[in-house]
Amino acid sequence: MTDNLHPSESPRRTYSAGQVFPVVAGLMFVVAAAIWVLVAQMSAGTVDPDYLLPGMLVLLVAFLAGELFPLHIEVRRETLLVSGSELPMVLGLLLLPAWTIGVTHVAAGALVFMFRRDSWRNIAVNLSFIATETGAAAFVMLAITGSAPTAGAVGLQYLAVALGVLSGALLSAVAVGLTYRLLGPAEPLGKVIVRSMVSALAIVTFALVGYTVWMAGPFGPWLCVALAGVLAVLYRTYFVFLRQHADLTRMYSFVREVGRVGTVIEGWRAVLEQVRDQFNAEVAVLRLDEGDGELAAMAVGPEGTREERPVRDNDPLLVEARSKGRVRVSTDRTMDTGVLAALADRQAWDVLVVPLRSGDRDRGYLELHDRLSRWDRFRDEDLRVLETLGGHVATALDNLRLLESLRHEAYHDAITGLRNRVGLTVAGQELMADGRGGAILLVELDVLSQVNNALGHDRGELLLRMAGERLVTIVGPSRPVARIEADRFAVLTESLPEGELLTLGAEVLREVGAGYSIDGIEVDPQGAVGIAFVPAGSVASAGFGTESGLDASTLLQRAEMAMLAAKVKQESVQIYRPSMGEVYRRRFQLVTQFRQAVEQGRIIVHYQPKVDLAHRELVGVEALVRWMHPEFGLVSPAEFVEAIEATGSIDILLEHVLDSVLAQLWQWRSAGVHIAASVNLSVHNLLAEDFPATVAAALRRHQVPAQLLTFEITESNVMTDPEHSLPVLRRLHAMGIRLSVDDFGTGYSSLAYLRRLPIDEIKIDRSFVQGMGTDLSDLAIVRAIVDLGHSLGLRVVAEGVEEEAARDALREMECDEAQGFLISRPMPLDRFEAWLQSRTVSIYDPASTTHVLRMMS
Repeated sequence: MTDNLHPSESPRRTYSAGQVFPVVAGLMFVVAAAIWVLVAQMSAGTVDPDYLLPGMLVLLVAFLAGELFPLHIEVRRETLLVSGSELPMVLGLLLLPAWTIGVTHVAAGALVFMFRRDSWRNIAVNLSFIATETGAAAFVMLAITGSAPTAGAVGLQYLAVALGVLSGALLSAVAVGLTYRLLGPAEPLGKVIVRSMVSALAIVTFALVGYTVWMAGPFGPWLCVALAGVLAVLYRTYFVFLRQHADLTRMYSFVREVGRVGTVIEGWRAVLEQVRDQFNAEVAVLRLDEGDGELAAMAVGPEGTREERPVRDNDPLLVEARSKGRVRVSTDRTMDTGVLAALADRQAWDVLVVPLRSGDRDRGYLELHDRLSRWDRFRDEDLRVLETLGGHVATALDNLRLLESLRHEAYHDAITGLRNRVGLTVAGQELMADGRGGAILLVELDVLSQVNNALGHDRGELLLRMAGERLVTIVGPSRPVARIEADRFAVLTESLPEGELLTLGAEVLREVGAGYSIDGIEVDPQGAVGIAFVPAGSVASAGFGTESGLDASTLLQRAEMAMLAAKVKQESVQIYRPSMGEVYRRRFQLVTQFRQAVEQGRIIVHYQPKVDLAHRELVGVEALVRWMHPEFGLVSPAEFVEAIEATGSIDILLEHVLDSVLAQLWQWRSAGVHIAASVNLSVHNLLAEDFPATVAAALRRHQVPAQLLTFEITESNVMTDPEHSLPVLRRLHAMGIRLSVDDFGTGYSSLAYLRRLPIDEIKIDRSFVQGMGTDLSDLAIVRAIVDLGHSLGLRVVAEGVEEEAARDALREMECDEAQGFLISRPMPLDRFEAWLQSRTVSIYDPASTTHVLRMMS
């Protein structure tokens, strides 16, 4: 019993089939010739010619039937394909001369192989195995009996025939196993031998028993026919059950494999290999529609991936598969010349084709070519199973296309079609792999919000697409371009010298930052470019290199820092420097550590005195917040207030300062000292809807009259949203809280709004006060502000007084109050109270029943 021998795929192939098969076939034919020479010498006796020819024809038909209709037997998890060639071999050795066995078996094999149009190598090697197997069986039988078989042989001849057939099967199994091992790693030789011998022993036993029953008497043949019928029914039932079970098992395995497949070639190769194994096919082919009439093909055969000639969608087999939903074609079932040509192109004689349908569209085709087994061919059941598998493959293809679509959406911008931030980061990781370095140029137009507000969002999207097209044209298709956010674009490029990067950045800004004509309206961007780069092969020096943890995301962040620096410095192009990172890192630390600093009492209040110039009395203090940072030391509000405004923590800061100041005012008032305090407000405080209620609650909680509290605001804060700010200021003023305009003269200076503001005083900006001693213009401005304030019924406070001449000049102008280093610097509470004791004298005022603090001379 021999199966058609074909090479199996192996990752470590010692010899190819083209090398092994001719050698094996030659050796086996030599062995077979030697054996048959011995058989011819040992043969004796004659057979009636009238009996010989019909016997040989019956034997030929029996060999053909046994090989064309093999039995499928499942043992544990393996399905054995039993050809049944031992059955006619036993009967032939019992009834006919030994040479007839070899002739009929070889003739049957040659007929089938030629009919299948198998390759000459496969035909030669398999015929050599058949000749050797039948010769060994005849030789062993004759060696035991010493004569040719005669009718009615029993006893020793039965034993001789059985041992002869089993010897032939053993020799064939050993030859097949060794040949497979020459081709590469294969299943153990012992396993191949045991499997072959078990099936051979079963068939030999069945043949001898059947022959005995047939020869037992007149009813023997009828009994054999009845027994054969029963066995056929039983096997048919078993075969159907076996096939259903195998199909379900393989289907589950196939679905699991298809579920794991990706876009990589290895995944589809594994799926095709499983399809090929499931159907015991020579070749499995996947043809995918590329949309141009040509179908890309991937094929897997016994030796692994193989070349498969692409075909067009008008191929006869594909056309028939589309029309019928599935098709099985073989050389013996068609005479159509087009179909025969298609089979010839595929170098196959038995082909199954199913379309991979998704909805109303065919995604491609799944094909199987020829059975690996020597005689077996595809059945209609195979076609139905392949159609089911094709449905799963079509679903997998749809899932992959959906995955590709989702991946494209995840990595690309919906408006411009360019990459987005994630897509640029992924491309940057690939570019910078293995220390190859790279650079990112970040350009911002800074005009999108104006276009959206003035012309509409559709025109804003048009602007973005136009800018993206310009950018791609400038840098070329090989460099990834991305829209990061708003009207901010990025270009990823290879590592270049700093000078070339600056040149490229200037070119990008010149082209992309030029004017855009949208609906006849010229839009002029205010562009800026930031550049960050990693030199190729750099190490962890100067903050560069993969060893320092730098990746594409960090590189993009550095480019953003450089771009912001360019906008701050009003320069067009900036390259990232490590100092830029330190500034933002420090700001980040301040923002993240602010709440903890408030809880730990590191946010403290300094007080700077305000003196009435006419009476030289201390009338109040300005509360100035300071941060005693454990790492950075004393941090001024100019640095951290702006940072925490963007995070919404400015309300926490004001609440903390307000509680500290009001608590101190209550203590001074309890001591009989009349001191007012002013607190600076942020624009975010004015925009808070519940701000007046929060202040009122704080005054009640600390039992401080509203007249002792002054809020200082800047004109720019009010002008940010006057329609919202003015009602809030009026509510505060109605509560009795005094309002002061800080840095007067440097903001909008709108007299119309100044007239509408419910304010009590204005503070002259220090720049005018400090310059009036040397600049007559500053002196005139200060005098005009004092006169303006008094004409509006407002008190006027001069800040930044550092010289006695300035103080005297302000007193001469009848400025109401002064504040500056000449009087005192801002001080913490303990030093301020020490200053009060050393620089002021307490005088009781019967009118207010409190003490006023007059400055000592």
